[in-house]
Amino acid sequence: MSRSLKKGFTLVELLVVIAIIGVLVGLLLPAVQSAREAARRTSCTNSLKQLGLGLQNYHDTNGEFPGGGIWWTNNINAANFARNRGSLLVYLLPFIEEKPLYDAFDMEQPPCYQKWPGGAVVNGSPYIAGSKISVYRCASDPSPEMNEITINGVQPGQLATFSYAASKGPTRTGNNPAGSCPERAAYDAYNYSTTDNLPAGPFTRMGRNFKCKMEDVDDGLSKTIFMGEVMANCALPIHRGWAHASNTQGMISTIYPINYDTCNQDQSKGPCHWWGNWSTEFGFKSAHPGGTNFVMGDGSVHFFSENIDHWTYQHLGGRDEGEPASLP
Repeated sequence: MSRSLKKGFTLVELLVVIAIIGVLVGLLLPAVQSAREAARRTSCTNSLKQLGLGLQNYHDTNGEFPGGGIWWTNNINAANFARNRGSLLVYLLPFIEEKPLYDAFDMEQPPCYQKWPGGAVVNGSPYIAGSKISVYRCASDPSPEMNEITINGVQPGQLATFSYAASKGPTRTGNNPAGSCPERAAYDAYNYSTTDNLPAGPFTRMGRNFKCKMEDVDDGLSKTIFMGEVMANCALPIHRGWAHASNTQGMISTIYPINYDTCNQDQSKGPCHWWGNWSTEFGFKSAHPGGTNFVMGDGSVHFFSENIDHWTYQHLGGRDEGEPASLP
């Protein structure tokens, strides 16, 4: 009488197969993650191209670029607060196919905390600036899409954040006495301007005093940084939302290295790495490995390494310092 033999894997064979699968997954996973980041980076590049085109169209219409911000004070109880007229991201709305959103604002009043008429709630927020605008967000940005902290009395989850800011180039920044960064003094040596009233770059939050025109960019539009990437996790003012007049638009300086880490909400790593120090927090940064995307004055988008020569970076940030730089 014949006996049938049962076929199957031995325990050793099964372990070998599992090990091979593990190795293959280990080899493929980085490639998949790299492909996903490449797609996200492409999306970010496309958003910056739209912003660059929006800036060009704004200039064609108005004969000048918008101010980074029209800012007087952050103190909502002060009379000067009533003169605040929002950020560059407000004025670009009609030029990025968001005119109905722009028209919702009463531009005779500060736009930052204006609410929808009739008590409407949109995107879970009563504030117009609670509207999420896809062009203002980079898919690689791990920061929250809405403010995570109570700011100027506005509760978390009410104001939409953003991933791109206008550059003031190699212009000196401030210094928060509550967390003074000692490295600031060394980086100040790279500045070409010490005042936001006349920045070395194209933009400033003091847009009531200076608005850049094409003829102000002596170094060439194609060789001057206009906007670049930022992250709400790394700069507290971004949580004021995209409409606020003091939200990093025209506040970001090239004097600080690309991707300098200020992504800490306390000072446990020192005040230079704190997101509220008024100095290194105002540097361009992204979640892309090794660098950050920028849009130049001619609308072209470039990825600059975080290891870029620092003086070259300043020359790219400046609009008229007389030392135009070649793109790296």
